[in-house]
Amino acid sequence: MAGYGMEPVRQANGGTIRANNFSDGNGYRVAATAPSAFFEGDLVTYSAGNIVTDMAGASPGAVVGVFWGAEYADNSSGDVKFVRSIAAGTVAKAKFKCFVYDDPNTLFKIQADQAATAIAAADVGKNVQIVAGPTGSTVTFKSGLVADSSTKNTTNTFPLQILGSAQDDLGFTSAGTAMDIMVRINTHQHRNGATGVTGI
Repeated sequence: MAGYGMEPVRQANGGTIRANNFSDGNGYRVAATAPSAFFEGDLVTYSAGNIVTDMAGASPGAVVGVFWGAEYADNSSGDVKFVRSIAAGTVAKAKFKCFVYDDPNTLFKIQADQAATAIAAADVGKNVQIVAGPTGSTVTFKSGLVADSSTKNTTNTFPLQILGSAQDDLGFTSAGTAMDIMVRINTHQHRNGATGVTGI
């Protein structure tokens, strides 16, 4: 079962899930020549005022949110396009305008690899890292991001906090069988920054 990145599920405060792209000249932007590929469900951070994917390491820095598509003017035709992913090196007339789930109260589901060590019910409240260097799909436009189950710990700099199972039966699988888990972004730019909170 392939990873699909981070997928918004609900708001911890009971609000409405919204991807923020702002309606004025501000907002989240990717450089006019995309520095890397962006896929729906990727974690993103700031770099020199722009949004970048930050998944080369297992613990990204202060996470701004989850990328969920972009709007841009084609550099050749000038046509405005709405896309779910951006190929590395794509050139726009101006910076790409990104849609980002940036609310620290948004809860997500993500696939846990359950490879060497499985996440279990007793691990709710712990933090977990991601599997570094995911590859997205040019067919589904989805991120390949998954959680690294074997890293479950209380470490406050780990990017995701485990909130429970996101399986249909709310159960947990054993090692060797990937599963969906519910998480929140622990190291959120708009809350605790890269230090996050210590897991339980």
